[in-house]
Amino acid sequence: MTTTVGAVMSGYLPDWAEDDPSEAGVPLDLLPVRLGGINHRTFFEGPLMHLTATNSRDDAEEDVIFAGSIDCNPYDTDTRLRKPVVNIQASPHHWILGLDPGELADVASKLRAQADLLRDEVLPALIAAREDWSAHHPEQPLTTSALPPGLAQAEATARPSLPPHPVRHTDHPEGR
Repeated sequence: MTTTVGAVMSGYLPDWAEDDPSEAGVPLDLLPVRLGGINHRTFFEGPLMHLTATNSRDDAEEDVIFAGSIDCNPYDTDTRLRKPVVNIQASPHHWILGLDPGELADVASKLRAQADLLRDEVLPALIAAREDWSAHHPEQPLTTSALPPGLAQAEATARPSLPPHPVRHTDHPEGR
């Protein structure tokens, strides 16, 4: 950076930084602000997933999760941010910020453990649950010929009554 009075400030610009903060004609009184705003950054992608904030799959929108960046703010007032850190966007409105190598390794281990749980335990349990469901609930709707003798036609077409209030399962994190 070159100031209006000719003072020159220079520093290391990493190869991975996507922007060059070089600037000329910076008023001397704004130099600290400009230096504090320098951010060396490179982005990494994350997978697209169908996400929703409602209980409806129809409201799902495709968005990126676990994308992020490596950032370094060499003149930041927070000295932890003066070295490269990783920021991960866990979901569209939630971030995991300022990860050093050990913290990033911990996040990666937790995500790997979650992926292993989904693949090794939840997936087989889902397949077994669907097979059990299919075995006990045929895809065809009930017909009068499938009803036990003596069941009136009105009973065959009546809708089951719903509970007066939605059932909540308190062991689910969102109470559903």
